[in-house]
Amino acid sequence: MRKGWLVHCATALGAVCGMMGLISVSDHNARSALLWLVAAQVLDGIDGPVARAWHVQTSVPRIDGYILDLIIDFVTCAVVPILFMYEFNMMPDQTSLAVGAFLLFSSALWFSRTDMMTGDHWFNGFPAVWNLVIPTIFLVQGRHPTVLNQWVNLAVVVALALTQLTNLKFVHPVQVHKYRTMTITIFVAWLAVMTWLTVILPDNANELAKVGLVAPGLYQLGLMIWRTFFAAQTDGPSAKRMLLDP
Repeated sequence: MRKGWLVHCATALGAVCGMMGLISVSDHNARSALLWLVAAQVLDGIDGPVARAWHVQTSVPRIDGYILDLIIDFVTCAVVPILFMYEFNMMPDQTSLAVGAFLLFSSALWFSRTDMMTGDHWFNGFPAVWNLVIPTIFLVQGRHPTVLNQWVNLAVVVALALTQLTNLKFVHPVQVHKYRTMTITIFVAWLAVMTWLTVILPDNANELAKVGLVAPGLYQLGLMIWRTFFAAQTDGPSAKRMLLDP
């Protein structure tokens, strides 16, 4: 039981990371906000596998790990990064509020999907990981994106949001067995590069490191195209993204 409570408390710390991220955004502190998002992502990546290994669902049945994880994810994966996007002028003038509202709206609908995951643990639709997309764009472009960059940003985030109620398949980096070792390695490298470029703000001029941020996104795009259009359909019954799935 102690191990179960330890896992749930670690998950709940994500809410604290979200709060600190919101405070950092309101203080216009990009470095701090991004680091809190990274911390939340690390917690989110660790708690699920540990919970499954320790059978937390049976040892602490009064806490629903799925609901706990879902609440925190909506804050750290959607609310904080979308407010970050608004605060740091990543959209064209006069569009930031409308785009941010649309992203939150579409993400709320995605988090409510009863079929958010396939039977083989691929996400149906873009899984609202704005905590990866928006920091990546920000770190690649710098603090002062050009007008052209802002319009590109708008096109990218709106296109992703429009996929959220589709059945395009997006990889879960831990639970999808196909290419899992490669996917986890790329995902960890993505977080490492993101953390490094965040720490050295505003002197993040290393172009090779920026390629290291973009490449994992292209890898996931390739997996999405392969799984959606070319792989054998092995969905099986729909499955919610349960924190404690076996």
